[in-house]
Amino acid sequence: MTDTALRDAPITLDRRLRLGDTDYQVTVFPTEDQRLDLCIVSSDADGQAVSEISGSLAPADLTGLTKVLASTLAGLIAMTGPPTPGTAQVPAQRGRAPNRGARWTPADDDRLRARYHQGAGQAELAAEFGRTSGAVRARLEHLGELAPGGRWQSPRPAPPATT
Repeated sequence: MTDTALRDAPITLDRRLRLGDTDYQVTVFPTEDQRLDLCIVSSDADGQAVSEISGSLAPADLTGLTKVLASTLAGLIAMTGPPTPGTAQVPAQRGRAPNRGARWTPADDDRLRARYHQGAGQAELAAEFGRTSGAVRARLEHLGELAPGGRWQSPRPAPPATT
């Protein structure tokens, strides 16, 4: 939208959406400096505000901000939501690990530790878990299996006990 169009036909949006028991109120109105003020408030079934986000937007930024917000919010959902039952996969995108951004489950951690102790390499584990090599390394560091920033060294499986 051009500055002239914004001045000549100001946008005012007031929309309510109900998803389940949550009511969303979205309000957008133009400002004198050719920006848009946006406010989104969610309320529970009792009318109590649960979340609120607001800010000023440049109309030329709307397309880019849509992508940034969608990506950021999807990442926050993956980080804060419960793990998906079964497999914790997110939709694969071209050139990206299929489980990129998905939470590690306790079962994933146990299997990662076991495979690491069996001598599996970093690239092998990345392919097996659908993650990047860096994600595998970071998780092993988090689990205390690798020293942070240290060299990758797969532990050698212990030789079978002889009697």
